[in-house]
Amino acid sequence: MSSTSSGRRRHAALHLFLIILLICAVIAAALYVGFSLVAGKPTVGDPRCTVVSAEGAKYTFTPEQTRNASIVSAEALARDLDHRASVIALATAQQESELVNIDYGDRDSVGLFQQRPSQGWGTVEEIMDPHYATVAFYNHLEHVEYHSMSVTQAAQAVQQSGVPDGYAKHEASSAALTDAFHGTRPALLNCVLDPVDTSPSTADGPAFPAARADEAVVGLTRDYGDTLGAVRTDGESAVVEPDDSPAGWAAAHWAVANAERLGITRVSYDGRTWDRDRQTSTRFSAVPGWESTAELTAQDRAAPPSPQVVISTATSQDPV
Repeated sequence: MSSTSSGRRRHAALHLFLIILLICAVIAAALYVGFSLVAGKPTVGDPRCTVVSAEGAKYTFTPEQTRNASIVSAEALARDLDHRASVIALATAQQESELVNIDYGDRDSVGLFQQRPSQGWGTVEEIMDPHYATVAFYNHLEHVEYHSMSVTQAAQAVQQSGVPDGYAKHEASSAALTDAFHGTRPALLNCVLDPVDTSPSTADGPAFPAARADEAVVGLTRDYGDTLGAVRTDGESAVVEPDDSPAGWAAAHWAVANAERLGITRVSYDGRTWDRDRQTSTRFSAVPGWESTAELTAQDRAAPPSPQVVISTATSQDPV
């Protein structure tokens, strides 16, 4: 009798332990998702962008973070600064704001770089413009001997942060982003986005594809200046005639990073195409990313010229 009771108690204890373990797992999962959302990181199934480093490491960001990274990195090229300057600026913005243009911070700090109006960085309205904030950061960085400094030392020389040791951990991801937006290597960046007609970000922009193409030309010119080559519109597409391959891939990666906001559906360059509608995965296949333009082109249509970056805003589902 006592043996039976003892067995029942052990069974009940095991059952209770499993219930507690399950509850802990659910709480841990909820905390993880909550932390990811608070930190601005995308969760599986959310629109997201992934950049691959030279070593093969993958870094995932939200479309907003990636779009802000394109602004920060492109400005370095527009000012004829090098890869190192972009890495320092991106590492700083990652540490200060998670590459999100926040309107709050320590004391009166705001924006991507958490710059303070009371310290002469500009008005709140100015600093909340990512382009203004980025220009202000580089204006200070150019007066620092950053080539002889670590990322932490250079960032701290500009920021004068009370917590200066966090910048270094973002160096690798910042280098990968810089490689993409400076066009160092091809096909580094892929974004998985909602369809144009259901994306709330696209709904806030121009209603018609031709107007979106105009916006893409304006954005490329604003961010990169005249460093890419000729940039123009062609119907429902923006077209870049790059000066060289890095300029071409810089423009192509920028277009993917800004695809959610601008309603961009396809980007083609150098025989490869990013097709927004094809960026889905299944249990047996990964997200395709950049694919062969020739293989995606219908037999009765001509492929986009390989030397040009063709950024399409057409919403037709026909092949390229």
